[in-house]
Amino acid sequence: MVRRVRVPFPEAHIPSLRQFQYFVSIVDLGSMTRAAEQLYVAQPALGSQMRQLEQELGTTLLHRHSRGVTATPAGEVLYERARQILDLVSRTVQDIAALQADQKETLTLGMSPSVVHLAASDMLARAHAAMPNVMLRLVEETSSVLLDALKRGELDMLLAHEVPDTPGLTRSPWLQEQLLFVTANESGAQTVSTSSDITETITLSHVLQSQLTLPLRHDGVRHIIESAARPLGLQPHVAFQVQSPQALKILIADHAVASILPYGLAFPELRTGMLKAHRIVDPPLTRTLYMIRTERRFSEANEQGLAELLASIQERLFEQLGPLASPVAADHLSGILQPQA
Repeated sequence: MVRRVRVPFPEAHIPSLRQFQYFVSIVDLGSMTRAAEQLYVAQPALGSQMRQLEQELGTTLLHRHSRGVTATPAGEVLYERARQILDLVSRTVQDIAALQADQKETLTLGMSPSVVHLAASDMLARAHAAMPNVMLRLVEETSSVLLDALKRGELDMLLAHEVPDTPGLTRSPWLQEQLLFVTANESGAQTVSTSSDITETITLSHVLQSQLTLPLRHDGVRHIIESAARPLGLQPHVAFQVQSPQALKILIADHAVASILPYGLAFPELRTGMLKAHRIVDPPLTRTLYMIRTERRFSEANEQGLAELLASIQERLFEQLGPLASPVAADHLSGILQPQA
């Protein structure tokens, strides 16, 4: 006897996964226009799909207003369930693919330049040891560029500084890092072997009165500097604005100007004696490193391997930064991965 499975409503009215994907994107972005751009779908077609979805479910899912769109109470329920369904479908496909011996999962990991300099030297070897069935792709870019790529689905996760909390992405703080006041080393005698060798200090007010070479205004470090200067009633004295870290360090060495840099960008020149660094005090300048990932999940074995890889990267960063780094929670290895739904 053939067993018939009861469907809650006629097959012709079952919403499609594409409609769920469209709906989640619209709610995440709060705009039909931005969702259409991100999904590469014409806005009229996207609107038609949402009206059809509302008709199939027999209720209004979106409030449309001049500022964009928001989910109705029914829409909020659908949003949470649709995210779970899409995640489950993605994990199912990946788990089945992982059963094939000749097929590897791919992890595309974005890192800001200073993180790459400090933690990427033996990352491929560590990744292979933790996840032998995963192909690691590493992308180095500025934090803002990496976040945009993650939103577009071009990355699976990233390690970047001062990134905002974003709907649809999981953000976990990893550590706080002190920025350094960096000048040319005129004597050429002092070299830095590790971050612990940077012991001289300078107050922020003295830093702001120096001739500074800084990144452009949209840069995260520049924003930190200006935000810290405001309560002191001061403004940084900017002599040059340069976006390239390498060009910035050349200007410091050749033109007797100073800058504010993370250790990860300055340490090659600090170790050779080309540059000299002071720790900034009263107050120190700090930035936060985050791990941000999409909702994509890997097969169970690779999720565990990924957790091990990320833990090793985080431990290496603490080791390299030494006294310049501090945990953002009592357990600085917490929040590496969110538990699977």
